[in-house]
Amino acid sequence: MQTKIMTVYETLQKRSLNRFEAERIGDHCLHSTIAVLRADGHKIYSQWEVVETRFKPTRVKRYFLLRGTV
Repeated sequence: MQTKIMTVYETLQKRSLNRFEAERIGDHCLHSTIAVLRADGHKIYSQWEVVETRFKPTRVKRYFLLRGTV
């Protein structure tokens, strides 16, 4: 059975994610999933970005899995 954490990890192996993109793959609380992955030893870098939303630009973090990690 595919878990949310596995889905996010596999996606991060292919590309970076922010919270709105993670919604499309079923993660409604990406920062918590990232915390679990980091606790498991995965090296995940984050940086702030601004994305346009329906109402106003919003600051969110984009997460990147660093290559060559656990």
